[in-house]
Amino acid sequence: MKKAFMYFLLVIFMTSCRSTSVETNLTNDINKLIDGKKMDIGVSVRNNEGNELVKINNDKKYRLYSVSKYFLGLYILHLVDQGKMNLNQQVVFSKEDLRPDTYSPLRDSIPQGTTMSLKQSVFFMLKRSDNNIFDKLANHVPGSFDGLNTFIHEIHMGNPGDFSIMYDYTSPLKDFESNRITPGFATKILYQVEKKKILSHESFDLLKNGMEHSVTNTRIQGLIQNKTKSFHKSGTSGRDNGVLRACNDIGIVNLQDGKSFSIAVFISDSHEDNKTNDDVIAKITDLVYSKLNK
Repeated sequence: MKKAFMYFLLVIFMTSCRSTSVETNLTNDINKLIDGKKMDIGVSVRNNEGNELVKINNDKKYRLYSVSKYFLGLYILHLVDQGKMNLNQQVVFSKEDLRPDTYSPLRDSIPQGTTMSLKQSVFFMLKRSDNNIFDKLANHVPGSFDGLNTFIHEIHMGNPGDFSIMYDYTSPLKDFESNRITPGFATKILYQVEKKKILSHESFDLLKNGMEHSVTNTRIQGLIQNKTKSFHKSGTSGRDNGVLRACNDIGIVNLQDGKSFSIAVFISDSHEDNKTNDDVIAKITDLVYSKLNK
């Protein structure tokens, strides 16, 4: 009996050592990868059990930009599951809704306006990252941003200051950029949604389908898209005197053993070119994928 107990303790000890070793090696390798890069970067990675393996500036708040569309989509699908919205209900996009001074594939294809179902609208927002659709839906849902923030904080009872979305794309840039999140909070929400069945099966599939085929596949999906399935939502700002204010991506990556990991990389105030920024996120993701598959 004593031998069995000692063996059990040894297994626990060895498992703990392996986990610590993986965490240390990943962090060291990522720090080497970003060394010398003129950027402010935050990285969080959680394994299949929700343990945070990488914590580089993981509690620092970064600008969300279009990553906010993931959270709005999540909130809307939660409301659908609660019976407060319906995927078949119609959303009217007038010509006035499709503002000319923002990124909007919908406006570019149908400038006179159109009507889409809520299901189509959410999917288009996630897949094509349309700013005008985000603005319309944000002001269309019960509770608007107050409801969204309350819901997200109910999923993860963490520090309320770790996440906030209060402004849409019509807001002044200073206000819009106050929509922020910490990388650690982002991976916690990703993990909770992936593992805790917060959404119904239909809503969960819609969310992940939009993320799997979302625009900007040169970051999280950049080096792994031919190796495995992944689901992501990116965010990108413009440049101010050559400095990129935000280059982000968050997502879930499947592993070969059927498990997955959640990852969030937020780059702020980067002096690097766009390809370098994207490559940093792609290489971090590929590094984690390779390490966790061993």
